[in-house]
Amino acid sequence: MVSTKPNIKKLFKRYMNEADIDNFTALSRQSGIDYQTLNVRIKNPGTFRAYELRQLDELLQFSDEDLLQLVRG
Repeated sequence: MVSTKPNIKKLFKRYMNEADIDNFTALSRQSGIDYQTLNVRIKNPGTFRAYELRQLDELLQFSDEDLLQLVRG
């Protein structure tokens, strides 16, 4: 059965590619979010804090639809 849940990791990789950020370690460093915390949040997007999403949005410039998807988890 095909999963209908969006793949958040792929979403991040697409935006990281557009922002010339090579990997999640670099994203962690540039956003100021601990690497392990970032990985946990990506696996369970409903746990993102508002300030973390704000920091990531400054770097990656999410579309409104994708940002809403992250907020909803």
